[in-house]
Amino acid sequence: MTQINESLTAKGYTPASLVPQVFGRPRTIDGIVIHWWGATGQTHDGVVNFFVNGPGTTSAHFVVSAGRIDCLVSPLDAAWHSGNAVGNATTIGIECRPEATDADYATVAELVAWLRSEYGDLPLSPHREWQSTACPGVWNLDRIDRLAGSAAITTQSTTPATSKGLFMSLTPAQEQEVLKAARAINRYLDAPISKIDDTILDAPITRAGVGGKTSLRSTIAYLDKNLNALKKEAPNV
Repeated sequence: MTQINESLTAKGYTPASLVPQVFGRPRTIDGIVIHWWGATGQTHDGVVNFFVNGPGTTSAHFVVSAGRIDCLVSPLDAAWHSGNAVGNATTIGIECRPEATDADYATVAELVAWLRSEYGDLPLSPHREWQSTACPGVWNLDRIDRLAGSAAITTQSTTPATSKGLFMSLTPAQEQEVLKAARAINRYLDAPISKIDDTILDAPITRAGVGGKTSLRSTIAYLDKNLNALKKEAPNV
């Protein structure tokens, strides 16, 4: 089981609410872009540190190497990874270790399998399809695809990231409390979400006991997407 670390956040990204303004279209999740982080010999932690503490001109949703996954931008938001407005607005970017060992492939495939369990059968594309670049170098997307669909990779083998991670950590009784709160929120908000102050919706919220940050907008988006599934798990609510 690979634990997804959500304790760090990339400096540069676009919150979902601002994606239409910045990229000319709403934030959707239609595919996964595979990257490599260039020169061999660079460390996983060094790449993470660059995205978190560097100039903030580029980012990725995930940084992955053998047995390690860091989520630096929520899939609900747009990372600055593809060099293309459509790519940034519609895809999830995964930065992969350039050594591309068997163990690296296994962990990347594990993450891809989990993302597909959350967001549907997302196709893979190389970074070079979005802009002129050699990225992702030696990485073989067909191999990732085969591994992600193999019996050895299951959606249970990856500890979920971002807003889903919060809900997967709840007990059934706590899920019922979430459903009650969701209904209360729905009754309370008599204006469309687009008319609520963006500073309130997008203010970062640290998730106690889980790590990482979310926002009211991301939480409401999660509830909107997953409420029916949660109802099935807690039918008496």
